[in-house]
Amino acid sequence: MDRKAALYIRVSTDAQYEEGYSVDAQKEMLAAYCVTKGWKNYEFYIDGGFTGSNIERPAMKRLIEDVKQGSVSAVVVYKLDRLSRSQKDTLYLIEDVFNPAGAAFTSLNENLDTATPMGRAMLGIMSAFAQLERETIRERTRMGMKERVKEGLWMGGGRTPFGYDYDRTTGVLVPNADAAVVKRIYELYLSGYSAARIAEMVGLKHDKQVRDILKRRSNTGVILYNGT
Repeated sequence: MDRKAALYIRVSTDAQYEEGYSVDAQKEMLAAYCVTKGWKNYEFYIDGGFTGSNIERPAMKRLIEDVKQGSVSAVVVYKLDRLSRSQKDTLYLIEDVFNPAGAAFTSLNENLDTATPMGRAMLGIMSAFAQLERETIRERTRMGMKERVKEGLWMGGGRTPFGYDYDRTTGVLVPNADAAVVKRIYELYLSGYSAARIAEMVGLKHDKQVRDILKRRSNTGVILYNGT
């Protein structure tokens, strides 16, 4: 079997397109690396819009399957965190998937090559830093959302509640055309109608939607964040 080099690419957010992590930018660098190695048989595995916190990604699953089938001689990424931001997942992929199948792993940015003793020694250190960066970003994001809510602003993420639009300029929720429906739901509920009957009367698909609207604190002008 003519084994191939697997060039894995991951982009999780639109912001990464601006930071040099775009799919095209990664493809260009990985293909250039193959040229320097004299590799002509290579294939791209691309996950667009997927987090690095786990390996539940379509292209990643296909890569794992191909490696286990023995059709991959090397796995190459632009940066270690493109493979994963979890130390546990990184070590699993390399120690339990790539190595047993004889597939070397290379990360261009860190100059990491598990085909060498030094590369293997550096792997644990680099994967630990990748996980630290992920957890730092997550904590910073949480703190930012909490501060927004304290100021009376919408947290800026998640689904906008039914009956509102999110005004990005002011950072607040603004009642939209569906606000009248929300008001009608409360009126019908106070008149004794069941959630299922209200859903039929106002044109919603499920009674759960009605119950969620009735219990939603944002309808009272309050924004709930992490139970507070």
